[in-house]
Amino acid sequence: MTDENKMKTKTNISLSIIGLLLILTACTTLKSTQKPTETTSFISQDKLGNIYKITDMKIVKYSSELDTIQSNSIFSSGTISSLDTRNPMQLMLFYKQQQEIQLLDNTLSQTNKINLQFFEWIDLACLSNRDNAFWLYSMTTQSLIKTDKNGKVVSRFNNIGQLVQRDILPTQLTEYNNQVYLFDPNQGLFVFDLFGNYTKRIELKNAETVKFYTQKVFFRVKNEVFSYDLIKFDKKLEFSSVENFIDFEIGKRGVLVLKNESIIHSSK
Repeated sequence: MTDENKMKTKTNISLSIIGLLLILTACTTLKSTQKPTETTSFISQDKLGNIYKITDMKIVKYSSELDTIQSNSIFSSGTISSLDTRNPMQLMLFYKQQQEIQLLDNTLSQTNKINLQFFEWIDLACLSNRDNAFWLYSMTTQSLIKTDKNGKVVSRFNNIGQLVQRDILPTQLTEYNNQVYLFDPNQGLFVFDLFGNYTKRIELKNAETVKFYTQKVFFRVKNEVFSYDLIKFDKKLEFSSVENFIDFEIGKRGVLVLKNESIIHSSK
């Protein structure tokens, strides 16, 4: 082999080594900059005053005095997307990624499982108080769907965006006091009756999440919680915090907040 060929061979080997090192460095950088898996935490309260805390795949039930009553982990079902606790004898868990509803009794034991995969993709779900049925919402088809207790379609209202004459991206679906509410953080509450007829929009400026209690809707704006009276139409500041909190709930004892995985009465 000539000196020139030897030099070319050494150069090619050096370039190969440099290339391999660059690939390894890139892979290491990619792994180190990947965001950790986001967790889901929120709280809810039933009409008896029991409080529920959700953390990813675990649900814990507390008394109104925040004493632990029960807990349950359903690891095979994935992350819980939402929890409906208005009926303390039948809680509803919605698993968006699995397209599944699970019903629990007052001991947090599973009583039924409803597969939603025969629908279009369902983004939101809640209980119907009148008949233990369900309301579902699909952003793909902009459809508000009412089912019976077994998940069979009773009624369907398509093209909700056209009905309300707005492009909506709701993040919460709730039935409360014979009204159905779709909440869009950018546009407020869209109100429907139990027959799916659109009645009005309630603007809640800068609201992030909403909760309902005693003829009022409570909504969070950064680290403050406001109430809006659905009868008198007045707004009131209910709670303010200098510290960040994860979620809030409303009950007989006022505002509850979830801070660093601990539930705190705002009165304390």
